[in-house]
Amino acid sequence: MEILLDLDLCEGLSCDETLEISEYDNEQISKRVDFDNIHTTDFVNIGPGADLLVLLLIVNIGLEVLKLGTEINDGIDGWIGIGKKLKKLFNRDKIVSIDKDGATAMAIELIAQKEEIIKLEKIQESTINLVDVSEMITINSELNKRPHNYYIQSYRINDLDVYVIGITSTGEAKIIKHFGFNPYGISEIN
Repeated sequence: MEILLDLDLCEGLSCDETLEISEYDNEQISKRVDFDNIHTTDFVNIGPGADLLVLLLIVNIGLEVLKLGTEINDGIDGWIGIGKKLKKLFNRDKIVSIDKDGATAMAIELIAQKEEIIKLEKIQESTINLVDVSEMITINSELNKRPHNYYIQSYRINDLDVYVIGITSTGEAKIIKHFGFNPYGISEIN
């Protein structure tokens, strides 16, 4: 999972002045964002004109990445936990952008507020890229190339209801549609 973070997470650390991240700085950033298993921390530029430096965090989430048509019974609590951690960072204005795996965690956390999830299947996903800076800056990651996106993901929950969720790369997750199980037609739930 890739996350772009505000540079103020470096406040008080040596990475402020040097734009290099020491092992100590890495540990401190990990504590500040409350994510274990950080694979990479680096500075990246997402500014299409003037420089806009942010921290790129690549996190090994330790969960099977949800692909289309994949059902999971185990790991749902882990995805919900990641969604809650991301939500906290968004509430503290620390996150600049998340990738589609972060969006997945946000979507599952939102659905979990409405339903007890026993079984979950991601049935469709789409990414609408809003800004592509890949031609203008050095590329460090996929999220660095296209930092601002709108993700649309749909999930079948407990082999019944279907949720269509819209997630901005800046952390706003909303239920677009919720359909109840109806083998004979469309049954929309408000």
